[in-house]
Amino acid sequence: MNGDQKLFPGSGHKTWRDPPTGKCGKVLLRVLALSGTISTGAVLLGSCLTGWRYREPCEMNLSTDAQALFDYMSFYSCSELPIALKSVLLLLWLALLISLLASTADDYFVPQLERLSSKLGLPEDVAGVTLLALGNGMPDVMTALSSVNKANDLALTMGEMLGAANFIVVLVLACVLLCKAGPTSVEAAPFIRDSLAYCTVVTYMVLVTWDGQINLYESLAFFVMYVVYVSIVVLPGRLCRRRRHELETSLSRELELVERSDMSPSAVLDGMQDFLPLGSESEAEEPSFSGLAGLEIGQARGWAQVQLGAELPFTLARHVSIASADWDGRRRVLAAVSPLGGLLLMFLSFGGWEAFQWSPDLFLRHAGSALAVIVAAVAILLGSSPAKPPRFHVLLLIWAMVTAVSWFNLLANECVAVLETFGLHLGISSSVLGITVLAWGNSVGDLVADTALVKQGRSKMAVAGVFGSPMLSDLLGLGLSLTSYTWSHGALPAQLTKQNRIAAVALAISLLSTVGVFVASGFQCPRRFGLVLLAEYALFMLLSVACELGLVPDVPSPVG
Repeated sequence: MNGDQKLFPGSGHKTWRDPPTGKCGKVLLRVLALSGTISTGAVLLGSCLTGWRYREPCEMNLSTDAQALFDYMSFYSCSELPIALKSVLLLLWLALLISLLASTADDYFVPQLERLSSKLGLPEDVAGVTLLALGNGMPDVMTALSSVNKANDLALTMGEMLGAANFIVVLVLACVLLCKAGPTSVEAAPFIRDSLAYCTVVTYMVLVTWDGQINLYESLAFFVMYVVYVSIVVLPGRLCRRRRHELETSLSRELELVERSDMSPSAVLDGMQDFLPLGSESEAEEPSFSGLAGLEIGQARGWAQVQLGAELPFTLARHVSIASADWDGRRRVLAAVSPLGGLLLMFLSFGGWEAFQWSPDLFLRHAGSALAVIVAAVAILLGSSPAKPPRFHVLLLIWAMVTAVSWFNLLANECVAVLETFGLHLGISSSVLGITVLAWGNSVGDLVADTALVKQGRSKMAVAGVFGSPMLSDLLGLGLSLTSYTWSHGALPAQLTKQNRIAAVALAISLLSTVGVFVASGFQCPRRFGLVLLAEYALFMLLSVACELGLVPDVPSPVG
């Protein structure tokens, strides 16, 4: 990674540079990384063998609907460890889970989507707002699916969506403005389009819960809004490119008739710009085959080394279950193993520990699965070489994406279960957990990535990410989770909690003030407006804390 390390969590393809550490610091970080690896492996191995159950019966007055591999409620209620130690262990485990969600998207899902998009010949703008948007928002999407469909906790989902939106649109934008020495300039048309589109999405998120329930048609409306936005983004750019191509062709034909000319078609058309989303510039890099993702611990510095060390057991498991987008000798062997690893991971993700219990009735299924895995591995090895992937590489990429989604499902289930354990035992509402812990964990990468873009002189792209990232995550996350629930179970009872209403109002005020300042300043936003946004976010957090403490009176629901 040449010294530039990805930051936990969700930094996408942006990178940051760790501060240098001394010799003692490096030794300490390596010890912490090794300790994290050993402890994580011990916990996983012990859990697999014991199922995280207790020999003596334990009375628990609390229960959760969350579906997870580990019984966190029993651990917190029945373990003889001190409460403080159990809380710290669960917090560290939650941080690791959120980190794994982000790194799985960054290293094992988005690259495969990019390569699949390239092989299918999708234009960059289409891929950017479809496949790559899904890849970047997958942690939020899977968290929403798990909390709504498996834990029946819409408050947690809405809290995470609204909390992340406040974090990105207010706090991240404030840092973007303050990181730039002078005013931050943006293109008028794309900024108005993206900001108004997101205002519409936030408004609908509130209105859809107004009558106390969400039905199937209201859930499908999120997809309709997504299709409309994608069409508005893509179609004008397509028309501009078509017109540009026609002009280039016409000028080329005319210039063939002229013996001498000082102008060329490219010179004439240099000023033409496509009507594409802000930040649509390609960030694609040449593929690097220097090492496998997550295994370059020796090259990492600072806390990135601790992160990579703690993730090491999962990194190894991800490499043997998710085929890489790149190809060389090592990746060819891992690709041949990925059908087996992916199948086992899917059993674990969607079937739990029970999927591995032996039963004569399941013999044919297991035998058929084993035969399919062997055939797939042989086909990969015989149909490829260390320098050339097989002809069916597209199918391998699709399998990698399906396996990555299984990882997302597994990790998201654990995240939701840990958060619900904290909420039930400590008396913290799901809304507050979503607004704070889950929202910060899934969004802190946007903060680092966007500020890094500003330092590189790409402030327009950074501002675009402030609106585009939460908008696409909200539309896809709520669309998939709500539609899958209402399709299977009918209307979903829905009512915004007091904390979520505060978050929605704070977000609306920040959005309107931001749009107003950008327009009033001629789309040259002054740097000092960042201080105003910081004050708005601080006020929002103070109100959220006061609400949780019961200091803010409740407003009666419109549906009583």
